[in-house]
Parts: sequence; structure tokens; C-alpha cells
Amino acid sequence: MKRTCLWIILAAILLGQSVYLAFAQTPKTAKIAFQSNRDGNDDIYLMNPDGSQQINLTRHPSGDFSPIWSPTGEEILFQSKI
Repeated sequence: MKRTCLWIILAAILLGQSVYLAFAQTPKTAKIAFQSNRDGNDDIYLMNPDGSQQINLTRHPSGDFSPIWSPTGEEILFQSKI
């Protein structure tokens, strides 16, 4: 009985995440987040779709990579490696 309940809860969690991702919104700004190693260090940049106005968001010695927009499009999640 406990094992069945555990599987049901696990399935509900996984299903809930899938549904949440299906309803994700597009970013409110028309910006592209990307990673670049142009200065010898991996940093996260933001730019317009036409490639203009490139801005470095992470200026510190650790390597930053894999940027992704939050579901609301208001924040950027990325990984950082020291």
C-alpha cells in the first residue's frame, strides 16, 4: 500500500512539472541570452535578436554557462563553475 502511494505521488509530481512547462510564457523582452568565451572566460550575455546591444551580465572569474529563461521570462537561470 505504501509503495502504491509513493508511485502515485511520484507520478503526480512528474505530471505536474510537465503541465507547468506546457504553460510556460514567452519572455516579455525580445532578448536572447547566450554564453560566450570572447574574453577568455565563459560569461552570460544578453542581446537583441538582430545581434545588437550585446551586454555581459556576469563579470566575475568563475565560468558561467547554459543560460535559460525562467517560465515567466523575467529571470535567467545559468550554471556557474569555479
